[in-house]
Amino acid sequence: HKMARKSRRNNNIIEKKQEMMTPEIITGPQLETGVYARLSVEKDNEETIQTQIEMLHQYVEEHGEYHLVDTYVDNGYTGTDFDRPGFIRMMEDVRTGKIQCIIVKDLSRFGRNYLEVGDYLEQIFPFLGVRFISISDHYDSIDYRGKSSDIEVQFKGLIADFYVKDQSVKVKAAVGTKRKNGEYCCGSAPYGYRINPENK
Repeated sequence: HKMARKSRRNNNIIEKKQEMMTPEIITGPQLETGVYARLSVEKDNEETIQTQIEMLHQYVEEHGEYHLVDTYVDNGYTGTDFDRPGFIRMMEDVRTGKIQCIIVKDLSRFGRNYLEVGDYLEQIFPFLGVRFISISDHYDSIDYRGKSSDIEVQFKGLIADFYVKDQSVKVKAAVGTKRKNGEYCCGSAPYGYRINPENK
């Protein structure tokens, strides 16, 4: 008899504990979401493509309104144009309705061409009904629906564009200096020639 009473008591404790452990159920529809990561070959810091992807996945997990459908990656691709396999695949999924939301780490990961990024944010995504989120920039297109674009976002896009132009000038200057010093600066040597050890 005592054993039975003890057993019932333990069962009640277990049931209460299970109720406490049950996660909160998120109500409401979830947005079919794709996360996009890009890293250029010229990147030279501690960030890797993997850390960027992990950050995006963590963000989705922490916000129950998103349902992760796919991860789109362009590793070693410049942001100056949109001719990237991961980006192209993502846009195909947008057009077919597979995803309704895109999340990026920051705007420069999405692209560094100021005018084209602006076209996507202001015209293409609103037309396709796509929500766009840039985590580091604290940008969410739903906050600007029906309003003029955020001036801070425009400036960040402009800065990213200037960064690319500045890098281009620096690279050209470095090549010009090598040329003046008589150093070889044309990549691989033409067929039948070889670069001598002095690099002249």
